[in-house]
Amino acid sequence: MSDTMDCVTQGLLRRIPKQERSRERIDEILKVSMDLIGSKGIDAVTMKEIASLAGGPIASIYQYFPNKSAIVATLYMRYVDGVGMFIREGVSRIVTVDDVFTAIDCIIDRYYENIRRTPALQDLLNATQADKELALLDLQESRNHARLFSDATSRFVAADRRDEFERMVFLMFHMAEAAVRLALLADEHEAGLIIEDFKSACAVQMQRFLPGSEADA
Repeated sequence: MSDTMDCVTQGLLRRIPKQERSRERIDEILKVSMDLIGSKGIDAVTMKEIASLAGGPIASIYQYFPNKSAIVATLYMRYVDGVGMFIREGVSRIVTVDDVFTAIDCIIDRYYENIRRTPALQDLLNATQADKELALLDLQESRNHARLFSDATSRFVAADRRDEFERMVFLMFHMAEAAVRLALLADEHEAGLIIEDFKSACAVQMQRFLPGSEADA
C-alpha cells in the first residue's frame, strides 16, 4: 500500500492493528461488509448486521471503525490500491511506443472486468460520488494512477509536450471510471462497444503525442 493510502487508512481506524489477530479481525469485518454491500447495497447495510456476520459483538466493530462511512472508505482505499497494482503491472511491460497502446488497452479491459464481475464494487464506486470527501479522494487517486502511467511513458514524448501529455493522461484515467459506469448500465453487447469506443478515443489522444507507432499508421 502506498504511503498516502496507509496514512489515510490509519486516520480512519480508531485503533491501529499491531497483532496478526487484530489484522485478521479487520480483514474479516471488511470481507463481510463487502459481501453485504454486494447483496443488499450500501444503504441497507447496518453496523449491527456486519458485527453479527463477522462473528462478534457490535462493540468489536466500533473498536476499529467509528462508523459505517469509515468501513466504506477503507474498502474504497483497498480497491484503489488494487487498481494501482495492475497499473504497475501493465506499465512494467512497456519497452516500445507500441507497448504504450497495448498497456492502456489492457488496463482499461482489466479495470472494466474487475468491476463488472464484482457487484459490490459498483455500489462502492457509486457511493464515492455521493460523498464529497470520498469524491475528492477519488479525484486524487485518479491523479496518482495517471502519474504511474505518465512516469512510465513520458520518455516517448517530446520534452516540450510532457506537461500537456500528463494532463491528457490524468483526464483519460479519471474518465475511465465514467466510461465503465456507463457500460455497466447497458446490456452486454452495448457495454462491449462502449469500452471499445473508449479505448479508441484514448488511442486517438495518445497518437497526438506518440507519432510513429503502428496505431498511428
